[in-house]
Amino acid sequence: MGTPRVLVLRPVDHAGALATRLRAIGMEPVVVPAVAIHPPAAWDGVDAALGQLALYPWVLFTSASGVDTFFARRRALGVSDPWVPSRYLGEAAGDELPASPGQRVLRIRGEVASPVATVRLRARGLVVDEVVAYRTVEAPPESDGPLQRAWDEGIDAVVFTSASTVRGFARLAQRVHIDDALGGVLIVAIGPVTADAVRGMGWQVDVVAPRYSVDGIIEAIDERRASLAAGYTTS
Repeated sequence: MGTPRVLVLRPVDHAGALATRLRAIGMEPVVVPAVAIHPPAAWDGVDAALGQLALYPWVLFTSASGVDTFFARRRALGVSDPWVPSRYLGEAAGDELPASPGQRVLRIRGEVASPVATVRLRARGLVVDEVVAYRTVEAPPESDGPLQRAWDEGIDAVVFTSASTVRGFARLAQRVHIDDALGGVLIVAIGPVTADAVRGMGWQVDVVAPRYSVDGIIEAIDERRASLAAGYTTS
């Protein structure tokens, strides 16, 4: 059998770390974005927040895209060492942020981001202001052709890194008529929320990463290296 081919559905500019790590464990990454990151419909909210950052002891980023767009808008901004929750989940961010009741938190989020972090922070007595810094466009049309070619050439595993990649892939797969062809492909989810989204599409989740990060994905796939090299089939 040839080198196992792993479909990575992140936007191209966010897929590099995962692709590099996959190559390091003997996999061939195939990057086909199931989502595209666009600027917000208007920058008014971000610009207003940038103008009054001194009001906020905490700025909470719950995605890499939020970090990228916020700092692209304000290149000269200085930041102290970031705090990171124990797990990359909105629940963990909301429960663990070491802020005190009454403190203000500025949350930088995407247009369709889960509200769970904000809900939990407010339940702790924090004042949370939200700013939309980017839009996630699911199933970008420019991915139709690359997905069809990738599938025709053979895919051994698919990695889902968010619920939006699940929804985006589902729409892409339907458009290129491969939505019923996942039975012999290893399906890997970065965490339980993403896994639930996969199951909601009627697909079987074979592996949930033990840590909700690139490291966790690599660990999960590396454990299946032998079966992937032999030609993965579901039981």
